[in-house]
Amino acid sequence: MSESYADFHERLARIYRKQEKTGRIGRKSVAINRDGYVIVKGAGRRRNIPWTGLAMVAIAFFGVKGAVIAEFGPDFYSQNVARMAGGTTAERIASLPMKPDPVSRWVATQIKAIR
Repeated sequence: MSESYADFHERLARIYRKQEKTGRIGRKSVAINRDGYVIVKGAGRRRNIPWTGLAMVAIAFFGVKGAVIAEFGPDFYSQNVARMAGGTTAERIASLPMKPDPVSRWVATQIKAIR
């Protein structure tokens, strides 16, 4: 066995011992193929949920609903949503998220207080 081959396996053994101690390989996958070559494969891209973006969409949604309720009044708003609920299928589907809720009412009262 050549000296460089022995050094190579010695380095591999150190790497594997270190990985066993820490219990962590990281985001990379290490494999040895049949020829003895070390192949490092990068981990796939993590797909996280964009919580910040979803929170901004929710805040904007409730903010706009609250602004409309504050501008036109809760009675007028409820009447229009009820009118939409009795319409076509598309209008009924659109009226579901537009129903007045406690968050939108609270936003409307805060907007009215600012004015």
